[in-house]
Amino acid sequence: MKPISHMRFLLALLSTVLLLAGSVFVVPLMGSSPAVAAGSTAADGTSANGGKSGGSEVAITLDEVTPWVDAKGTLKVRGTITNPTDEAISDPDLHLAMSMQKLDSGRKIESWKTDQSQNRSIADLENNGPDARKKAEEGSNGDSDPMTAVDTTFEDEIAAGSSAEFTISVPADDLGLQKSSPVSNWGPRGLSVQLGDATGRLASEVGFSTWYPSPKFDKTKISMLAPVTIPAHTSDGIIAPDVLDKAIGKGGSLTSIMNVLDTPGVGIALDPRIIASFESAVAEPPPEDDGSDPEESETPSPQGTETATTGPDAQDTEPGANSDDEGGDESEAQEDQRKRLDTWYQDFLAEAESHTVIALPYGDPDQASLVDSDLESLGKFAQKQRQIVKDVLPKAKTDIAWPVAGSAQREHLADFAKAGDQTVILSNNQQPSLAGVHDDAHSKTRITADAQSSIDTLITDTALAQQSAKIIGSDHPASGISELVATTAAIQAESPYRTRHLLLPMPRTAASANWEGTVKSVADAPWVDPSGIDDLLDTDPVPRGLLQSGADPKAIGTKAVHSLAETRATQKKFNSVFSDPASANTRLDRELLSCTSVAWTLEGSAKSCADDAQASSEKVRNSLYLEKGSSVLLVTGEETTIPVTIVNDSPAEASMSIRMKPKTPQLRAEPTETVVVPSQETMRVDVPVEGLANADVPTTIEMVATDDVVLPKNETLLVRVRADWENIGTAVVGLALAAVFVIGLIKTISRGRRKIPEQQLADAMARAHNDESETR
Repeated sequence: MKPISHMRFLLALLSTVLLLAGSVFVVPLMGSSPAVAAGSTAADGTSANGGKSGGSEVAITLDEVTPWVDAKGTLKVRGTITNPTDEAISDPDLHLAMSMQKLDSGRKIESWKTDQSQNRSIADLENNGPDARKKAEEGSNGDSDPMTAVDTTFEDEIAAGSSAEFTISVPADDLGLQKSSPVSNWGPRGLSVQLGDATGRLASEVGFSTWYPSPKFDKTKISMLAPVTIPAHTSDGIIAPDVLDKAIGKGGSLTSIMNVLDTPGVGIALDPRIIASFESAVAEPPPEDDGSDPEESETPSPQGTETATTGPDAQDTEPGANSDDEGGDESEAQEDQRKRLDTWYQDFLAEAESHTVIALPYGDPDQASLVDSDLESLGKFAQKQRQIVKDVLPKAKTDIAWPVAGSAQREHLADFAKAGDQTVILSNNQQPSLAGVHDDAHSKTRITADAQSSIDTLITDTALAQQSAKIIGSDHPASGISELVATTAAIQAESPYRTRHLLLPMPRTAASANWEGTVKSVADAPWVDPSGIDDLLDTDPVPRGLLQSGADPKAIGTKAVHSLAETRATQKKFNSVFSDPASANTRLDRELLSCTSVAWTLEGSAKSCADDAQASSEKVRNSLYLEKGSSVLLVTGEETTIPVTIVNDSPAEASMSIRMKPKTPQLRAEPTETVVVPSQETMRVDVPVEGLANADVPTTIEMVATDDVVLPKNETLLVRVRADWENIGTAVVGLALAAVFVIGLIKTISRGRRKIPEQQLADAMARAHNDESETR
């Protein structure tokens, strides 16, 4: 055997020391790697291998995570442990681990969520629970410095089918993070809450917190854009007052919007449908019994409006919750609602004046899909409707297009510019940064391939937008909010001494309470300078990459587009029957736009909404019809009329004439004059006819609009023509009179004849007999 050299011995000894030291700091807690631990979940609710955590497994949800901590602060993590299994968790152990290194890039954040091997424990139940803290306080000689604390609602076990809450607090001094060289040491850290027992780890959940020992650098400007819309299909494109009333109530989407507007610099992307709906709801009701016909306003009546079925404004109140108490006055309740809506509406307009307002096309439609389809004219109508916002908020911008992320192509930009838009909101996936880092959001892009013309662009940060969308849809948003704030810190760390201005849009759905926490947490981060959209538009455009096609962007399905286009063409033709076809077409287009909204597009519900719109259209077309009359009528050879009854169950006044079309020439019919049938009323019309010859004539009765459009609901009638009926009737009457005369004459004669006595009659008969014998 060769003797071991001194150098090899020293190297072996050094390796052993480093290995032992590493085992102290790099701790795969509770005997299992976080990447493969049972029940381990990431911030978005996925397990370490990408699958969803099973509903039958032990799980941890976080309800509070301190998004950033300074040198005097305290990290707080609060959450709930759920044990849905059939077995109790005995002697549970709870740990809070922190990443050993700062996660100063989006790539590092994503990587750590699936590989948490580089963690260290900063708090656990055994060393920081109530008993341990009590012992520490007894030996501290009255030292009142804050202590790391782990408090739970369980003691020795977590019962089967139960839940338990926990709170972990770690003062800044106990985090083990350096305060010196703040610019070098600040940044996001990953947090992992881990639960285990004697068998190993049972569950974990991750969050993030940013260490901020007051470094000095330029802040990142972030403009946040909050869409104000209530997506839902309605039969006239107007949101019903009851839905609006719920939206402004506690927990409603519009209440959340008002709370978001408390944060300075938040921009508003306002759907004209909101304004039109409030204007309709708060309008003074017409005086009753004034003898005048109410004129149809530009804003359609919300009668027959369907309510939202999903989202924070869904009609989930108890039956009778919105109805009057027994014996109450319904009109008073409606007036109270109207005043309540008016108060909120006026407050909103006043608040909106201090924010940048971008007027969306009506219904916030998927603009690119409309431009590329038979619904192009519908898209133009939606853009013109932005004037509704301008009328109540004169400073609102009506020249900014916001297509679905990744959907806009160069030809779409040309269409937007042709329609009067000067700026288009795109994603950084379509117009990437040239510097390889998050760059300013204000840029330009070419409209034509020869670069002769261009249009301003505002570039949204895809990472921030996607994270905010996850937060909005989460029942436990604390983890997501902490990750969003950590991502903004990672962006700041890329270029700490370079001022940049980013754009963060909220999801284009109805607002929720999670919006408030998201906006406030980002705005409160000390490295973020919340700024308005106007400030972003005033910055100099920075060069970015060429416009790229989005990776499989969302869009309305082809079947849905075809269905909507067909419904629109059919209904517009029918609308010519109404006295005010322009208003009827407006109601129709607004309804169809509610099916093209970005919210429907992203959720894949456009087809079902298109089916609802088609059914609504059929209902309107069936609301004008003729009552079924008697199938047998007798018509003389002279000119006469046949009565026809028109029923108008539609929401608008109709103008039409009635046309009877006989199948054979024995009957002649003339169209009626144009008649006006009020909404929800019936009217009798006399159709001029003339019978020419005896026959049973099948006829079709049609309703015809003023431009000769025949309505789909017709009626059939069998007309029995008896052209000589009057002469036959005269002869019958004459014969009857003659018969009466003859019968009367006979009776008169009978009453005037004398009666011959029997003896005289016998004598006369005898003489007659004798005379006959003599003659022989």
